[in-house]
Amino acid sequence: MKRFWLEHEGQTVELRRGTLVVGRSSGCHLVLEDSMVSRRHAELIVTDETLTVKDLGSVNGLYVNARRVEGSQRLKEGDSLQIGQREFMVRGALRESLPVSSDRKMAETLHGDSGAESEDNTHVGDVFDVLGSVADKVLALDRGEEAERILSAVLFSILREAKEGRDVSVSMAERAASYAVRIAFATTRPSWLDYVVELHSELRRVLPAKIVDQMYDVVRRARGMNVNALRAYVAILESQTATLGPAERFVMQRIAGLERVVLS
Repeated sequence: MKRFWLEHEGQTVELRRGTLVVGRSSGCHLVLEDSMVSRRHAELIVTDETLTVKDLGSVNGLYVNARRVEGSQRLKEGDSLQIGQREFMVRGALRESLPVSSDRKMAETLHGDSGAESEDNTHVGDVFDVLGSVADKVLALDRGEEAERILSAVLFSILREAKEGRDVSVSMAERAASYAVRIAFATTRPSWLDYVVELHSELRRVLPAKIVDQMYDVVRRARGMNVNALRAYVAILESQTATLGPAERFVMQRIAGLERVVLS
């Protein structure tokens, strides 16, 4: 028979046979004080031979080796399991081989930056921080569609906040645009370029110059960008010309020039 355990920052968390609930609620077997974790986030199903993880409909999902788990997945020795902001290494061995450690626990509370929120819908910036790091890994492996699945919810949450008139910081908007352009390049889907235009139209802001430069490269690869939306965005910027500095006016001209590339 095997015994399984998780390793996290020097701690060893033993997983006894049965079904163990992981989440933010104090009633869970493994309690994670983390604003990214749902109250009942996942189950770990342990038998004498196998370890399986199951998503319990969590808001932010769980990831095995940087891939989001859909439903349940069998885990194996050496797998990386990410729940919220915590990354666990999966370990398994024959029962007599289990290491003895004073840090080994069963009903464990792992502390972290839990923030003030108590609901599952946590601040979009916190979500972006964690999912962005996962997306970076899969984009580096040229897995564009997987990065799209990971980030689409948070990207559209940012767009929704902009549409509702909430404050979206310049840095957050730039980061969202950067990921959208990268996803457009990896998937060749022009809808992500339209996303960049729509977001900055709602914010009535000039795109950062480096994002515009990237878009010039991507529009030739992701054909079919919405020209009418682009024209409407340029019209918004032109209505603000008097308030724009020389650098912003130059970028505005570069944005307008995208239409020629799209139609070429």
